Amino acid sequence: MKAFLAIFKREVKQYFTSPIAYVVLVIFSFLSAWFYAIGFLFQFSEYCEQYPMIQMQMQQNPMMMNQNFPVPNFTDLIIPGYFGTLSIVLIFLVPLLTMRAISEEKRQGTIELLYTYPLSDLQVVLAKYMASMVVFTLMALLVVFYLMIPDFFSKEGGVVAWKPASSAILGFYLFGAACIAIGFIFSALTENQIVSAALTFTLLLFMWVVGWAAQGDNIPEQWKKVAEAVSLTNRSSDLYKGLVHLSDIVFYLCVMVGSLFITMRSLESHRWRA
Repeated sequence: MKAFLAIFKREVKQYFTSPIAYVVLVIFSFLSAWFYAIGFLFQFSEYCEQYPMIQMQMQQNPMMMNQNFPVPNFTDLIIPGYFGTLSIVLIFLVPLLTMRAISEEKRQGTIELLYTYPLSDLQVVLAKYMASMVVFTLMALLVVFYLMIPDFFSKEGGVVAWKPASSAILGFYLFGAACIAIGFIFSALTENQIVSAALTFTLLLFMWVVGWAAQGDNIPEQWKKVAEAVSLTNRSSDLYKGLVHLSDIVFYLCVMVGSLFITMRSLESHRWRA
C-alpha cells in the first residue's frame, strides 16, 4: 500500500509541477465558463424574456398551439446542451492529460524503476490513473460550482433542479473517466507523447462522430444500433437529461475496466521484453 501511495503522490506532484495540469485546467475553466455564462445563460435569459410574448401569440394564433414552446426551465433548457458541449471539450483536452502518463516513463527509461516496486502492473496503472482522475475531479468540481451560481444569486433559490443535475454530473464524470482510461491505452503503447495524444484524440473523435452519424435518417437501422452501442457521447445524452439507465453506467464502467486492462497487458508485455 505504501508503494502504491508513493507512485500516486509522485504522479499527482508531476502533474502540478509541470504545465500540463495548469494548461488543461485553465483552458477548461475558460471554455466551460464561456459556454455557461455567455452561451447558454444568455439564451435562457432571452427565452425567458420572450416567453410572455410567445404565450400571447399562442392565444391569438391557434395554429401555434401545435408547436412546442416549453415553460422556461433552467435545468431542461441549459444542462443537457451545456454538458454535451463540455463532452466535446473533453475530447480535445483528455489527450493532453494522458499523453505523458506512461509514454514519458518509457522515453526516459524510468519505467524499469517502477518494476522494482513491490507492486503489480495493475496497481501501477491504477495509481497513475487515479492521479489523472485528481485533475479531472477538479474540472468536474468547477462545473458543479458554476451550476450553483444561479441558486446563489436567486432570492427564492431552486433555479437548478439538483436531481436531474446530479445525473448530468454523474454522466459527465463517467464520460471523462472513460476517455482518460482510453488515453492510457495509447500512452502505454508508444514512447512518443505527441503520437499518444494524436491517437487518443483520433479514437475519441471517431467515437463522437459515430454517435452523431447514427442520428442520420439515411443510416440503416442495424448500423444505427452498432453506432449507438460504441458511441461514448450517445450514452451520456440521457444522463444529461436526468434519465439514469443502468446500462449506460455499466457501459462506461466496462470501457474503463477494459481500457485499463489493455494498458496493464501492455505494461506486462514491456516488462517481459525488458
